Amino acid sequence: MEIRKLEIDFDEKILKINGQDFTENPVLVTLPGPERWPLAMVVNSGLLDKNLEGCIELTVSFTVNAPVEDDSDI
Repeated sequence: MEIRKLEIDFDEKILKINGQDFTENPVLVTLPGPERWPLAMVVNSGLLDKNLEGCIELTVSFTVNAPVEDDSDI
C-alpha cells in the first residue's frame, strides 16, 4: 500500500490513510513518544481476537541527523 497522506489521532483512536478512514483491519500503530519511549495503540480493536495475530503494524520513526561537516576546504 502506498501512503501519501497519514492522519493518526491517539485520543479518538482514528487512523486515516490517503484521506480515507482505515477500518477494515485492526492496526497496531506505534509513534515516537516522550523520552524515546514509543506510544502505541490498536485501532479497530473490535476486529481483533484475544491476541495480536492478524494485526497490521504501522510504525512511524523520527530521526534527527547530525549536521555534516563541509570538507570542501581540504
